[in-house]
Amino acid sequence: MEKIKAAQIGCGGRNGAHFQKLSSFADVDIVGFCDIILERAEARRNAYGSGKAYTDYVQMLDETNPDVVFIAVPPHVHGEIEPELIKRKIHFLVEKPMALDYSVAEHICDEAEKAGILTAVGFQDRYQSLTDIMKDYIKDKQIGLVSGGWLGGIPGVPWWRTFETSGGQIVEQNIHLFDQLRWFFGEPAEVFCASGKGIVDPEAYGVPGYNVDDYSSATMKFKNGVVANLFTACYFQAGSKAPSGMTIYGKDFTVEYGLRHTVTITDKTGVRHWERANDELIFTDVDGKVTKTPDTEQTGLQDRAFIDAIKSGDPSGIRSNYRDALKSLKLTMACNESAATGKAINL
Repeated sequence: MEKIKAAQIGCGGRNGAHFQKLSSFADVDIVGFCDIILERAEARRNAYGSGKAYTDYVQMLDETNPDVVFIAVPPHVHGEIEPELIKRKIHFLVEKPMALDYSVAEHICDEAEKAGILTAVGFQDRYQSLTDIMKDYIKDKQIGLVSGGWLGGIPGVPWWRTFETSGGQIVEQNIHLFDQLRWFFGEPAEVFCASGKGIVDPEAYGVPGYNVDDYSSATMKFKNGVVANLFTACYFQAGSKAPSGMTIYGKDFTVEYGLRHTVTITDKTGVRHWERANDELIFTDVDGKVTKTPDTEQTGLQDRAFIDAIKSGDPSGIRSNYRDALKSLKLTMACNESAATGKAINL
C-alpha cells in the first residue's frame, strides 16, 4: 500500500492532536516535524519513531517532499508558510484562524485554488456526531432564536494574550461556535457586537502584556431570519462554573448543546439526550433506555476525511475547505470591527 507522506509545521498542542490521529492511520507516514523549538520537533519525532526534526520548514519540504502538511502555528505567523506549500503544490490543513489580515487569507485561498491543491481548515466540530445529530434534527424546522457562548479562562500560551498576535478570543477561540452557526443556518446578513474590559488584572492573573477583551456579546441576523447571540469571555478562573455551547429555540422544541460533550433535544415526544464519553456515544431515549455506540473524536474524523480526499482526489468529504472557512473568519473579524466602532456590520 502506497502511503501518503505527511509533515507537521508547529509541534505544539494542537498539532499534537493531529499527530495522535495521523500516527494511527496505516496509510500515512509522517516524514517531517518542524518547530522553532528543535526539542519539540525532536520529541514529536521520537514519539513517532521515524521521520526527521527541523526548525526550518523550507529545508523540511526540500528533504522530505511531503504530499500534505498540517499547519498549527500562532495566528500572526500565517502568510509565509502557505505560499511556499502552494508553490510546491502540497495539500495542506491549517488550524484556525488562518490569518489576522483578511486580505492575506483571501490571497492564500485564491492561489491555492489556482494551484489545484486541496485545503482544509481546522473546524473539526463540523465532523462530530453531536453536530450531525443537531443538524439533522433542525433541518426544515422553524427556528427563531439561538443563544450560547464560549466561556472560560485565558489559555497559557503567551501569544494568545495580545490582540496583535491572536486577534482576540472571538477570532481565535469562539470562531468554532460562529462556524457552527454558519454550518447550521447558512450566511449571516449583519452582526452587532459589544465588548468590555476591566475584569482581568494582568498582574493578578499572571498574564503580562494582556490586552484582549475580557468579554463580548455578538448578535447576528442570518439571511434565513434566525437571530443568534453568542457570548465570549475569558475572565473565568478555576472553580467558576462557565458552561459553553448553545441552545436552539424552535417553534415547539429546544436543542441544547454542551460544547463537544452533550446534546439534549426536548420536544412533544419527550427528552432525548446524547453524551460523548471515552470514545462512546451514550444515548438516552424518551423512555430512559440507554444505548452505547462507538464514536470517533472529531479531529480524527476530520483528518481521516482530508487524507481520503487526497487519496481519491474527491474533496466532497472535506466539510470546511479554505474558501468556506474564509466566511467564518470574515464574520468574527466583523464582530471585532463592530465592537471597535459601535456600529452594526453588514456582511
